[in-house]
Amino acid sequence: MPLTLNELYTQTKHQYHLSMIAGKTGIDHIMNWVYVSEDSSTHDFLKGGELIITTGINYQDETSLYEFIETMIQSHTCGMILNTGKYILSDHITDSIKELCDKHNYPLINMPWEVHIYDITRDYYNRIFMDTQKDTSITDAFLSFIENDSLHHYDALRILEDNHFEKDDCYEIVLMKCNKKVISDDLKLRLLFLMESFVKLNDLDIHIAFYKNHFLFVFHDMDEIQIYDEMSSLVSSLKNSFKKLHIYVGIGSSVHVLREIGASYQRSLAALVYAVNKGQEIARFEEMGFFKILHSVNDRNLLVAYHDEYLKDIEEYDQIHDTNYLETLHQYLLCNGSIQHVASNMFCHRNTITYRMRVIEDHWELKLDDTVEKFHLMVAFFIRDYLEVSKF
Repeated sequence: MPLTLNELYTQTKHQYHLSMIAGKTGIDHIMNWVYVSEDSSTHDFLKGGELIITTGINYQDETSLYEFIETMIQSHTCGMILNTGKYILSDHITDSIKELCDKHNYPLINMPWEVHIYDITRDYYNRIFMDTQKDTSITDAFLSFIENDSLHHYDALRILEDNHFEKDDCYEIVLMKCNKKVISDDLKLRLLFLMESFVKLNDLDIHIAFYKNHFLFVFHDMDEIQIYDEMSSLVSSLKNSFKKLHIYVGIGSSVHVLREIGASYQRSLAALVYAVNKGQEIARFEEMGFFKILHSVNDRNLLVAYHDEYLKDIEEYDQIHDTNYLETLHQYLLCNGSIQHVASNMFCHRNTITYRMRVIEDHWELKLDDTVEKFHLMVAFFIRDYLEVSKF
């Protein structure tokens, strides 16, 4: 889990003589980098989550300093350290600047001129690097179980247990993707920053990673209702920041042994595919109905053969003769044989449906009064929909 500004501030405030000026309520912001800036025009290079350090050489009056801080707030940086004593004096930090930081929960921190910027930045870089290495190790450990890399299970388990992920705890995988075939590094970083901030803000026990062009969430000891609610809130939050982004989420199922986490991943992938193809934001594997059974069939050719045995001839006839017998049959099964309901659903006269059903029964020799026959046909339709949905 990424560092927060609070962690670094608490650990180093005495060493570097740091003191909080304003914006203390935002001290738990995610911090992912340190950026020394003396020019607000460089804000386009910022990704969000940076701690800004400045001597204020270009901002030696209240107005310019106010505007600089305002620009850094708008750039979603996590806070600012003012290296005061030479260019920025205490008189420059007016009440209006403090009110601005308090309003936006933007930590403004004082560091005396005697402290060298090089020392604190080098220290913070090292701490961020070490935390990133730790986060990467946790991700790799989870992936060894997801990918069933048994050669590395022992080391992976040791890493996870050292970070409070026990082998017999409850885990659930969730996958998220957006309407981009390839997510740029810039978008990925911005999304990860917002996701991690959401997790920190809500004090959630979730590990986040980017895997195979998807965002992967490992939920730890959380019930499925809460998982759904948290993902709904996160999607809403992301859409507020990225108006044109379409987001899809697939929620797997819970497992109670770490080595079974791969099953939860596969189910979350199936739910994600289902969500994308159905055009819905969030899909739960547990709500996929008969698709759950089809997902467990590893032999896709078997499903295709079953579909073709019952539906292919009708499908090809429709294509050649520009008829609509296949969908009529599907509606007939869905409507439990009610001609009136089929006619209503297909916007046809009931006599048209009666005629079509007579042709279907005679031409393809179907016994639609036979429960077993109807069951086979319904399964074939489920397989048709599943094969269409599972194109990824």
